[in-house]
Amino acid sequence: MTRRLIFELEEYRCPTCGAVNDVAVDYERGQVVCRSCGTVLRESIADLGPEWRRPESSRAHAGPVGSSLGDIEYGNIKIMDKLKAISLKKFARPLTTPLERVEIDIREFLDSAREKLNLHPSIVEETVQLYKRLYEAGYRAPRLEGYAAALLFTLKSRGVAAVTPKTLYEQLGVDRSAFQSAYMELLKVANSLGLRPPRTDPKIYIPKIVAALGIGDEKTAEVLRIAVDILRYIMSSPRIRNGRKPQVLAAAAVYYACYLAGVEVTQKELAKAADSTEGPVRELLKELSERLYIEITL
Repeated sequence: MTRRLIFELEEYRCPTCGAVNDVAVDYERGQVVCRSCGTVLRESIADLGPEWRRPESSRAHAGPVGSSLGDIEYGNIKIMDKLKAISLKKFARPLTTPLERVEIDIREFLDSAREKLNLHPSIVEETVQLYKRLYEAGYRAPRLEGYAAALLFTLKSRGVAAVTPKTLYEQLGVDRSAFQSAYMELLKVANSLGLRPPRTDPKIYIPKIVAALGIGDEKTAEVLRIAVDILRYIMSSPRIRNGRKPQVLAAAAVYYACYLAGVEVTQKELAKAADSTEGPVRELLKELSERLYIEITL
């Protein structure tokens, strides 16, 4: 920054070479210097003049005046800081539409969910785009429950079995009944848009349930193989499978597989491993007991 310097006229005699009033003013340093030998005769001259800037020596031209984002984006800084500033620039401007505010809000929610549930970043992005479509179509569920419902829809579309509805409302702190209502409303709006998640294959829940039971490596492979065969029979009967959750169907198959492999497991342990309650599992096992015939060789 360069400023006009005003100082009181006086006689300057150089103590080194003896020259009188043969001086020059260094405007950058605020010094009076002898022209003959370069000795500094006076320093820190009072600055009484108005401020002015020299563009080539100022950072004002690097970006909008008073804008730190402008300085960061165009200034001479580290490349990582520059990229970070550019990514944040779109959020520096005022939000003008409700949809923009909703997008910011759901991204914050999903970023937190991604850390807690170990989700892939692409799932977050897909959920954001899904929710924006639903919002524009009139979807107005409670805020957090609506976000969680959209996430569940995406997970089902991706075939992710590790995250169940119970996991969502327990880990993300949403109300269970409000979450269920939000998901049912979401299905209606999604259906009007022609969006339908694929029917979940119960087979994807079998490895998760077996791992949660902790039956040991020596029996795991056998239980998995038998459970898949039993589940194939269950799925062949519409009367048995219709109206039941995929994880409950998988839990019943694992239960009988454990029985055939000689692994003891209770219905309570099985329901917990499947993120379900004992009632639906017990009811299915009772119905299967009347249809399955197990041959035991002594």
